[in-house]
Amino acid sequence: MEQNPLEERKNTLEEEFFRKQNAEAIARLRTTQDRAQAREAMAATSGISDGAVLDRLIDQGLNPASLAAVALVPLVAVAWADRKIEEKERRAVLEVAASSGLTSDMPGYELLDSWLRQAPPPSLLATWADYARALAASMEAGDRRDFRNTLLARAKTVATAAGGGFAGRGSKVSGAEEAVLRSVEEALAG
Repeated sequence: MEQNPLEERKNTLEEEFFRKQNAEAIARLRTTQDRAQAREAMAATSGISDGAVLDRLIDQGLNPASLAAVALVPLVAVAWADRKIEEKERRAVLEVAASSGLTSDMPGYELLDSWLRQAPPPSLLATWADYARALAASMEAGDRRDFRNTLLARAKTVATAAGGGFAGRGSKVSGAEEAVLRSVEEALAG
């Protein structure tokens, strides 16, 4: 007995619908598994166990290989504070990166370089602040103080890099750069 053409079409549509539903369910499961693996790898690399902080880092496009660049976010934010980046600021950020062990052959360097070519979204500094707080919470008081002082000194180096003065002395720091420095200091307070 021959099947009705409408019935045949209905069966085909049903099969397609369920095939699409299954594919979407598999994709969601894969995404969930990938995210869980990324969160686990980020936790192992950073020492941070706060899932919300790890999710925000992942949402910013970061991964364990690019985590080294995250420590430089405040410097990048200071460099872009005036909505443009001066060559001296760019060089200052790259010098700090090199002194921190971030070299041009590392994935984090590519990310840093992209931030120096195009301003990252403002949400990146807020995400960094969450990261810094979580990282600082896992440190002893002395280590936390050293971390804060080192990072602030590096950020101030970038802030004064393009300001003029003689041999870096008397360099002017703009109001926008001061605001970023204050936000970095607040994130590291405690």
